[in-house]
Parts: sequence; structure tokens; C-alpha cells
Amino acid sequence: MKKVGIITFHAAHNYGSMLQAYALQQVILGMGYECEIINFRIAAQKKMYHPAFMVGTLYGRFVGFIIQITYALGILKKYRLFENFLKENLILSFKEYNTLKDLENADFCYDYYISGSDQIWNIQAFDFSYAYFLPFVRYGKRIAYAPSLGPHININKYEEINKILELLKKYDAISVREVSGSHYIESLINKPVPTVLDPTLLLTSKEYDKLISNKPLIKGEYIFVYSPWSNDDVYEMAYTLGQKYNKKVVVSQGLRNKREMLRWGRKFKIYAAVGPKEFLNLCKNAFIVCCGSFHAVVFSILFRKCFFVLDGINDDRVSTLLQITHLRNRSFSLLDNYLSAPLYIDYKSALSNLEVERQKSKEWLKDNLSKC
Repeated sequence: MKKVGIITFHAAHNYGSMLQAYALQQVILGMGYECEIINFRIAAQKKMYHPAFMVGTLYGRFVGFIIQITYALGILKKYRLFENFLKENLILSFKEYNTLKDLENADFCYDYYISGSDQIWNIQAFDFSYAYFLPFVRYGKRIAYAPSLGPHININKYEEINKILELLKKYDAISVREVSGSHYIESLINKPVPTVLDPTLLLTSKEYDKLISNKPLIKGEYIFVYSPWSNDDVYEMAYTLGQKYNKKVVVSQGLRNKREMLRWGRKFKIYAAVGPKEFLNLCKNAFIVCCGSFHAVVFSILFRKCFFVLDGINDDRVSTLLQITHLRNRSFSLLDNYLSAPLYIDYKSALSNLEVERQKSKEWLKDNLSKC
């Protein structure tokens, strides 16, 4: 049996990152291959996702704890839920690797190495490493499945472009996640680079149901708002929708500073103990999902939810997905009259179009694993 090693942002405490790693591994296992995720975790990424009141100076930790004191236990539980998902739902390499040098010194024996998906080729990302371009591979075939260069491509330095080009030339097959990324890579290597679906879209809602408890985390109808980073505009949209439809607004990522707590603390229900499985639960059972995130849009579509996405057309990742599903009318700015938008979404055409792209993406992956 051929063996596949995946390198991606699998250990980031970000719902989309961990779920896309899970999805890609499940798809490859389903194709009959052995598959491990190379457990590559750099120090910057580990530090970034520690609870805010557990890092920094003593004074900073104290202030962070006071700000989040009402849900500090939930934040600690959230950290454990992510780590548990990592250990229980992903098949990882036996060793953990923390640097590119660690990978170069490792004795891997994979037949295929896959880099992707997520923003692993976004050189502006705080946890970026050239390891995600597979420079450590000695033997075996190199495949890129749906890596993203980020919401907006920003690679300007000649030395960076030249280094990336040399690494791309060593790949046996390359696909990317967004049309903009496809055009950019094509301009470098002078070869066609297809766009394929983010791995989370390769699984159906029924396949994700295996991870979700039958019991909703939140009783009653609610609006779920998710943005991985602080975003007052997304919060404003969710609050306004909550006022119109008389629904409570649930936020999972917690409020990060005093200003946010003063502005939103009494307006939202903060449910912080949310790992990947709990995130799926909140999406699936929401009355409305208010999205400031690509993967919030992904799971809204998969679970056939009413959703509003803020400025999605201005984000290459979201725009590509909305174009595939013909749901561009679910993208709004705060200046739009989004309160008059219908709550009902006819998903028949959207999911039919998505299924076509799902099969194309799976076929691309299957063909290139068998050819290489």
C-alpha cells in the first residue's frame, strides 16, 4: 500500500485549519492509501494559539485574565478541545517536528508528499515556513493540493519569488485553491495550474455529522457570528440581525480586550469552549450564520444555513466559492441593505454545482496520486 505524507496547518487552533487537514486525510484514506500528517509545529504557531492570559509579561497575563475572567475556564477548555481533536481525529507522524532543519534530518519514507491546503503559501502569515514548499523531500513525488497564497497575493521581493520558483519546479503536480493563485503560479512556471476545492468541501454534510453531537450546544434559535480575528464590522452586522429577528447572538472566539468587552460583552452570548467539533455543532444548528471567515461560509453552505458574509467579494477565497455556488448575493457590506435580504436560500443549484466541482477535485487528486 502506497503511503502519503501531508504537511499543512493541521495544528493551528483555527477551526478551518484543523478541519481541512482532517478532510484531506479522510479523502486520501478513502482512496486506499496509507496517510499521515507530518506533525510539523513551529514555535510561533504554538505561542499564537495559547490563551492570551498564559503568555507575555506577568502584568499582561493578569490584565488578559481579568478581561476574560467570566469565560476563562471556557478558553482553557477550548485549548484542550483543539489538542484532543488533533490527537484523536488526525493520524499524525510518530515524531513532532518544530523546524525545517528537523524535517531535513528526518528519515521519511512516504511515496507521496502533499502540501496543502490552507494558507500555507501565504508568506505574510505569522506561521509561514518554506517547509510547506517541500524542500526537505529527498525521494518521493511532490504534490500541491489546494494551497492558498492568502486573501491577497503579496510577494514582491525578487529573492522570495526566485526561491519559490525553484521550489515549485520540483513539484510533480500543482493545484491551488483560488483563481488568483492559479494565475500567479502559472505566470511563474509557465504551466497550467488548476484550481480545486478546499479540502473541507470534499466531504459532505453527512460525513461531518459523524463528528457532531446530536444535542445542540445552544438551546433555542440563535445567530452564530464567527471571525477568526477581531472584527467590529462583522459583530455589528450580527448584532443588527439579532435585533431585527429577536435572536441571541453567539460568539465562540471570545472577546480579546477591554474595548471589545465594553462594546459587545453585554450584547453577545460568549460560548468559548469550542473546538472543531463544537464549531460544526454551532454552525449546523444556527438560525443564521454571520461570516467573517472563509470556512464559516464553507460550513454554512454544507449545512444549508442562511448566511451573511461581510465583504466576501473582496476576499479571493470567499469570492471563488460564492462564484462556484452562484451565491454572490450573500455577500454584503455594512452600507448594503442586508436587513432586507431573504432568509431562504435555494441550495439545490448551489449544491449541485458544488458536487460537480467536488468530483473534479477528487479526480484531480486521484489521477495525480496514481500517475506519480
